[in-house]
Amino acid sequence: AGPCPPRRKPYVSASVAMLPTTAEAAAVGVAILGGTADSGTSAAAAAAAAADSGKLLQALEAAATEDEGRAVLEPHLESLKSLPSEVIEKVVLRQWWNLAREVVAKSHTQQVDLSFAVRKAVRTLKDEADELLRTLNPKYGMAQQVSPAFQWAQNDTCVFLTIKYTVRWNAPGALEVTDPSVNMTKSGFSFTGLGKHSNNKYKYSLALDLFDQISSESSTWSAASVGKLSVTLRKKWPRKWPRLLSNKKTKIGNMHMWMEMQEKLDTTLSGMTTVANSPVTCGASGKLYCLATDTCKLPANCSQCPGKTVPKEDDNICTGRPTEKATLSFKDSDMDQGEIGGDVKINKARNEFDIEKYDVYFGKDERSKLEGQAGAAYHIGSATPTGGDASVRIPSGMKVPDGATHLLVFSKNEFGEFATPGHTILTDAVLPKGRPTSLEFKDEDGDKGEVSGIVTIGRAQDQEHLEDYALHWGKSEKRKISSGSFIRDVKPSADKDPTHHLAMSTKIPEGATHLLAFAKNEHGDNPSPASVKVIDGLKPCQKGGAADCPVEVTISADQDMDPKQVQAKIQVTKAANEEDLSHYSVYWGRRSCSEGGQTGAKNGLIKNIAVGEAMEHELPADSPVPDGTTHVLAFSKSRLGESDNCVSAALTDAGAPAKPEL
Repeated sequence: AGPCPPRRKPYVSASVAMLPTTAEAAAVGVAILGGTADSGTSAAAAAAAAADSGKLLQALEAAATEDEGRAVLEPHLESLKSLPSEVIEKVVLRQWWNLAREVVAKSHTQQVDLSFAVRKAVRTLKDEADELLRTLNPKYGMAQQVSPAFQWAQNDTCVFLTIKYTVRWNAPGALEVTDPSVNMTKSGFSFTGLGKHSNNKYKYSLALDLFDQISSESSTWSAASVGKLSVTLRKKWPRKWPRLLSNKKTKIGNMHMWMEMQEKLDTTLSGMTTVANSPVTCGASGKLYCLATDTCKLPANCSQCPGKTVPKEDDNICTGRPTEKATLSFKDSDMDQGEIGGDVKINKARNEFDIEKYDVYFGKDERSKLEGQAGAAYHIGSATPTGGDASVRIPSGMKVPDGATHLLVFSKNEFGEFATPGHTILTDAVLPKGRPTSLEFKDEDGDKGEVSGIVTIGRAQDQEHLEDYALHWGKSEKRKISSGSFIRDVKPSADKDPTHHLAMSTKIPEGATHLLAFAKNEHGDNPSPASVKVIDGLKPCQKGGAADCPVEVTISADQDMDPKQVQAKIQVTKAANEEDLSHYSVYWGRRSCSEGGQTGAKNGLIKNIAVGEAMEHELPADSPVPDGTTHVLAFSKSRLGESDNCVSAALTDAGAPAKPEL
């Protein structure tokens, strides 16, 4: 769209004598490569020289005929990959069709893709040709002014428009517009833009007088969608409009309700009454709008408007002090005692129709402002209504005045403030001053990657503001692991150190190396924890043949001739390292240890032999042998449990009947 592009100058020289000959043109093409016409420059040198695309393009521009252009390009035809796309485009734009076809044919054998450059140049020529055809229409240069089709929908705070660059919504139109102009006023919207469609130019123009006032500075528009303009008009007051236009008699033929969008937005309008009037509609009849009754009144009759008895003819409303309050909330982010900081969040009044600002104060109760020695109220800050929630920033380190118990927010305009404020209790956030003095833990679970046992927290010397001790997994002495760190809160005790029991088989999270204990309350944790390194205690003899495994177990020949009874001596050869061992456990076994000692091999305990005692045990005559026993097993044992690995010796029952020969 827009003004026609300038015509390309014809490639006709003023004097034939000024044109280079074919030989001269070829010399120029070769000179670009850094040689002479008869220098026999190789294809590799030509590819290197082709980087200077500016000189090559100038040579092609100077060529008067297709033959001269071929002479310029000839040295480069065997290395098309090195040619910039602008050179290919130039050949097509000069309409040297034979040369262009020759170049494309060579690109196939050289496996070079020229499609983008060729298509781009052809498209440019086609656009110029189409433009020439359009000029045959004597009215083509003049844009026809039309009103574009549009749809609208609303929620409680905004009106949404989608404008399509066409005169009918279901008809095709321009894909884009040039020189778009959007103007939003207190109660109006307008748009203009130039577009092309079906060989015609159009000036799209739309002007809307809206039902109610909008906040133009908070309204937005964008041309992101192809063929459409998206507009969001921010209502000055959250209300449900009965229509889009101020005059109910105004009809725009190509205006439509945006039904699909409206169905999505109807939930925000649930429970809202559709208003009948506005300052815009009342002003059109020379009257003022009364919000309380949703009616239009003569200026002299504003006394009949409840709570809004002052006429304000410039804004077409009956006004007065605000009659609705906002609410507020605040969470102190300054953890120093006697100081506060953070955002006071103001939840807007139900109707902000004539509220000009919200003022936030320190309060001595839920209704009264706190006053200083000079009688002035302690004012914190102000916020302007925006149709949504607002906030006032309290800088960190603000001192809390003596006697301040609340924060109050008053609705205010030029006529005064609403007497009843929104309020919230002022809570000065303070972290615990003390911290745990120590943290102790000793693993009682012998499995790898699992812990169990008592965690003992050394109680803080200063327990003021302390509500709990928070136990966490840590990746260092001071830092929690990134996720899943929390274990539990432990209540403090005034006279003893609190404890927590980690259950058996508690998994150690990935990356955890420490246990951390923080002093905490509702406002957060004291940043300095107590810590203890987690030492994963393991049962002895983690691997067969390790230093804390029994070396060997033996059993002497059975002296009892009765079946299923044995009389023999069991001897255990102690481990090389008994430092952490407490016992050796000897069992009847269903199989040897080579198949795993703890996986069903045990068939009954014979004896626990304490470390330091005699490493043998006498089985007296008539000692019963449990059914299925084939071996004697020996395990090492510590406070963390019995080892999974063992040593074994085969048991032969002397009284057992002989097995029949096969």
